Amino acid sequence: MPNQVTTHPRLPDLLRAQRDFLLVDGSGSMQPQWWPLMEALETYVQTLRRNGTSSFTTLSVFSGEELDMEQRNCRIEDWKSVLDDPLVSTWGYTPLYDAINSMARRLCDEDPLRCAITIVTDGDNNGSRFTDETQARSILNWCRAKGWEVTFIGCDWNNELLAKKLGSHPSAAIGVSRAMLKDAAEELANKRSRYGASGAPMHWSDEERHQFGGYLGAPAK
Repeated sequence: MPNQVTTHPRLPDLLRAQRDFLLVDGSGSMQPQWWPLMEALETYVQTLRRNGTSSFTTLSVFSGEELDMEQRNCRIEDWKSVLDDPLVSTWGYTPLYDAINSMARRLCDEDPLRCAITIVTDGDNNGSRFTDETQARSILNWCRAKGWEVTFIGCDWNNELLAKKLGSHPSAAIGVSRAMLKDAAEELANKRSRYGASGAPMHWSDEERHQFGGYLGAPAK
């Protein structure tokens, strides 16, 4: 693995009870939708807070050579608004598989009891040097086997084929039109709160996939 991947200590039990990891694509093609995404991410966090879901949350941006540009790592109560202090990126390519590997190594060290992983991207893997598709799928299968939820959000992009390649059921992936990112994030947060409270799966219905994606809800070719 690259030098920037570090080992993070196991979290205290109180913080391990609920864990969120937001893995965000910071590639160049994401620039036109960066601000709608900021609004969506802020809506996600504020909806969790409103629902009373207390979670330790990490937000990491990946792009180019940088696999873990950590920009939030705190209890949700201490979250600093991404509208007031926006996320930044190097706007490179999309080493998604390497970023998944880096994220999982960290979560393995921390060993959370419940974890909601949300992977946000507007395109397929591009430029991973250390992790191939089979390895990335195995890593996410390991996460799912631990009872963690893995959700794929496609920004103005139908991510169904990507999610399928990486071992997810279609209900765990949704392509969201740019105008609907905020609304979809609010609904995802509601699903996340139910998962935190009862372990309910964070699945998207066909109706929701059409509602938030429009034409993106059609099956990928």
